[in-house]
Amino acid sequence: MNKRKAILETAVELFGEQGYTQTSMQQIADSIGISKGSLYSFFQSKEDLIISIYEHYQQLVFERAYVVGLDGNLPDDVRLAKQFQVQFEGILEYKSYMKMHMRGDTAKNSDKLAAMEHRMRGRLFSWLEHNLLQIYGEKILPYKWDLIWMTQSIYSSYMMLLISTESGLQPSKLGEHIVRQISILAQDYFDGNSTPLLNDEIMQPFSVNMDRQGSFISFEKREAAWKKLYTGIHSLNEDSDDYLKMADRISEECRKSKPDELIIKGMFRLLADKEELRKAASELEDELLP
Repeated sequence: MNKRKAILETAVELFGEQGYTQTSMQQIADSIGISKGSLYSFFQSKEDLIISIYEHYQQLVFERAYVVGLDGNLPDDVRLAKQFQVQFEGILEYKSYMKMHMRGDTAKNSDKLAAMEHRMRGRLFSWLEHNLLQIYGEKILPYKWDLIWMTQSIYSSYMMLLISTESGLQPSKLGEHIVRQISILAQDYFDGNSTPLLNDEIMQPFSVNMDRQGSFISFEKREAAWKKLYTGIHSLNEDSDDYLKMADRISEECRKSKPDELIIKGMFRLLADKEELRKAASELEDELLP
């Protein structure tokens, strides 16, 4: 594990147990076994550290959905349900992060944190818009903001229920349920039974171009590498199913809070045996295992 990732994971544990305000940078450094000066070489302040934690873990959750979205063999609605499912699985997997998130005792009145929350919300909204357009096409545009707003409310409510109780809710059932609700809501608009309340002007404060505002840039290469590998696999004339299983196995292992690097490296060795995939596999491996 690289040092930056170790810092993030250790800080998440301490913030979750003790709270953000009660945890010092010295405690984090001591827990990792580095000097405080070394810690500050990675993160200039505790505020920068907490922002990096939020962005890191949200991206890990979204990367699950992104990789599922590369499977062109699934119907659009089934793929979206699967994307919701793997995000809920991620929420359950990253328990320390969610515990920290639920404490909600980060720095108050912080412009940086407010900007981070704005980007995170924009990330979710952009992903929902993309999927609505994939399923319904441009006819959904007059209703997109109402559907996005209602969907994120449903998503957030179930997320909090999932992590705050022993509900026993299954991520797969949640994914199917949310997509079903989206379908019902969309059809109600198409049938003329409901009129949209939201539009671009009203929702302008919630619009955000995340990658151009400095958030998630570090993951752009990762997503491009995932896409290059899956595109290469889908273009194979034979054995594509076997190589797709290998790529999916890498994705499944990477979803874990503590992935087994030996398994990941083993899958990459198998992918590299295929000349057409060697370069793409190497580029993705470099991104996942720096």
